[in-house]
Amino acid sequence: MKKFLSVLALTLFSAVAAVDASNYPADYTYQTARVVVRGPAVMATVNSGIMSKLVIGYKGNGILGGRDRIQAVVRMTSVEYYSGYQKTVERVIDLPREWNGTGYMTAGLSYYDFVPQGFAGNPRRIEVAFFSGQQWDSNYNANYAVEMDEFYSSQAQFTNKRGGGPDIEIPCWDFIVAQMRK
Repeated sequence: MKKFLSVLALTLFSAVAAVDASNYPADYTYQTARVVVRGPAVMATVNSGIMSKLVIGYKGNGILGGRDRIQAVVRMTSVEYYSGYQKTVERVIDLPREWNGTGYMTAGLSYYDFVPQGFAGNPRRIEVAFFSGQQWDSNYNANYAVEMDEFYSSQAQFTNKRGGGPDIEIPCWDFIVAQMRK
């Protein structure tokens, strides 16, 4: 037992020393939420030095409001780092009711869900159309579209300075929900 505890203590001290000596800045794990709203569509990114997530929401006052859940067709266009080649991927995702009653919202989605395997690209544009059964809300067939640069220039930004892990922290979720209420 003493041997096990000494190995555990050595492992913990080594891990702490490695983090301190890693030369990462102190704000490396701070999470920044950026929100862009297009009518009833709410799109948010949450980024830190260790994670990048996408959140898609739909306000409850949209034409699809009042249903138990809705779906969304998400189209993401990525640009290859070296050649500039563009690749577009579509996925259909479920949006359950957001538990504060503001509408519908996904959990944190990974960008890699929308980038083809083996494609070394940077997300450039997100387009979303929502539906429930036969009824659609697609911004009059133009889709709700956001360029990735718009997230960085958005006035709706919040940084959680308590550090974070690989998932979206509660203060960032609260900020996104507050933007849905507007």
